[in-house]
Amino acid sequence: MIRGSCVTAYLTKGLPSDTHDQGKKSSMSPRGDMNMESDNKNHDEFCSVLSKLRSGMPEEGSYDSVYVVQDGIFSFVNPHFAETGGYTEKEMLGMESVRLILPEDRKKARENALKMLTGERTLPYAFRIVAKDGSLKWIQETVHSITYKGKRAVLGNSMDITAQREATAKLEELQALQNSILDALPIAMLGMRARRIVLANPAVEAVFGWKPEELIGRGTRVLYRSDEDHEKIGKSVYRALQKQRTFKMEFPCRRKGGKNIICMLSVARVGESLQDNRIIATYEDITERKRAEKALEESERTLKALLRSYQK
Repeated sequence: MIRGSCVTAYLTKGLPSDTHDQGKKSSMSPRGDMNMESDNKNHDEFCSVLSKLRSGMPEEGSYDSVYVVQDGIFSFVNPHFAETGGYTEKEMLGMESVRLILPEDRKKARENALKMLTGERTLPYAFRIVAKDGSLKWIQETVHSITYKGKRAVLGNSMDITAQREATAKLEELQALQNSILDALPIAMLGMRARRIVLANPAVEAVFGWKPEELIGRGTRVLYRSDEDHEKIGKSVYRALQKQRTFKMEFPCRRKGGKNIICMLSVARVGESLQDNRIIATYEDITERKRAEKALEESERTLKALLRSYQK
């Protein structure tokens, strides 16, 4: 699995000298400067020191990618860091770290890194990098001031959060699609669990006179004329949905304010069974249609009666 990288250390280039000193006091580097002047330290020794440093950091997940940047150039990278960008360690050493950051994210990344180096920020921050193959990846990073081989530098460690970001984006996209569908429906739609309303679309106001936010959290009793009607519709619906996935019927309902209406009720269970008593229901106000049908029937009866009288 490709791990994260951290690249905003390019900001140390041109920093005032007191920024490094302030970094020693940052709550993100509780041990102050780390002296790593020995050129003979290998990666295992270096990562051991990093592990000790990270033990005092507030972090989420595993920050396995590490680097050191001096004057905007990578002077140390570990394998996880190189792998995230699709490079080898050799390719990254001597590279300008700013090259990895997506241009439109550079300004914000710089601001966040400076705040962390001076102790104004303690939480990790995220930005996008451009991998060697041109793909974009989301990185969550922390940075700290250190001394490396006798010179001031920035130590960074990070993790790849691309999968989490993509999952969040897909969830938001689905949520937006769901909201669009709900908004576009001309009939009232309600989501219910154990006869309590958990979802309502804008059309409920046209049918029942209630705003969606007024219905969410309330029991379904508010939609019917009486306790008897509420009990009757519940038995009919849940008995039918025990045997089939959908059910449809006409039933008297009541609007906010007490006006009685007739609705065409269509329901479907959520899932393969009613174990959680979750259903989706749509209500179409057919009051005027029923009145028109009744008036037509009465007109037909009157006409037939007149015809019979005329024939006599």
